Amino acid sequence: VYPIEEAHFALYLQHLAKTSGFKATVEEAVNAMAWVQQLAGHPPVTASPFIRATLAGLRRQLARPKVRKEPATVEMLSSMVESLGPAPKLSDIRLVAGALLAFAAFLRFDELSKLRCCDVTFSESAMSVHITASKTDQYRQGDTVLIARTGHSTCPVAMLERYVAAAEISLSSELHLFRGVTTTGKGERLRPSGGLSYTRMRELFLAKLDQLGYDRRQFGLHSLRAGGATAAAAAGVPDRLFKRHGRWKSETAKDGYVKDSEGARLSVSKGLNL
Repeated sequence: VYPIEEAHFALYLQHLAKTSGFKATVEEAVNAMAWVQQLAGHPPVTASPFIRATLAGLRRQLARPKVRKEPATVEMLSSMVESLGPAPKLSDIRLVAGALLAFAAFLRFDELSKLRCCDVTFSESAMSVHITASKTDQYRQGDTVLIARTGHSTCPVAMLERYVAAAEISLSSELHLFRGVTTTGKGERLRPSGGLSYTRMRELFLAKLDQLGYDRRQFGLHSLRAGGATAAAAAGVPDRLFKRHGRWKSETAKDGYVKDSEGARLSVSKGLNL
């Protein structure tokens, strides 16, 4: 392996950027070449100011604005509950129970998928959900989220109880709370092990939104966490409790989940008393 010509490699990167259109593809090429050069005992391409400048320019050229998904709404969840009908399948109850729980507890999918049966405790007025680890819990100390009974059809506590009963779940078990479903001669039942994948949960959630007449392109699983946060902000939940419930460590991270209504945004200029 001989030292590369910087100008030739820069032209190759520009060609790669034009044909692929992806920043990651260009970065992979640079990293691969750096690895090969290091193995051969040559200075890596990343040490070259010319290549670094070329890469920086291509990153700016290929940068794409981050598109945030729309937050889920209470009306959307209410439609999901109504769609269950009088004799729903276990898989449908699982989907709605998971959506309501993620919305009410501001759960990321990673947190939802790792919940064990023994992490949930029901009481007369509420339920507690123990989260063993989350994105912001660097020391894995865990946290517990409390969710109140509402008495409404969209009550996450009542729906999760319905799911537990339908799936014949033992709350002392350390198995995943949300698992895959298999069909037997007696109907649907939970698989004996394993969790529910992000891909499968997202597929089911978006298919349900399609069925209900929503534009699936505007939503994702993160819409549930963002929707819960947006609804809580609109209800005027105190900031300290808001952050604790959502397990946010900073104001910036928390505010990024909230989509302000037009009325809330107009209140700023109205408050100026002009």
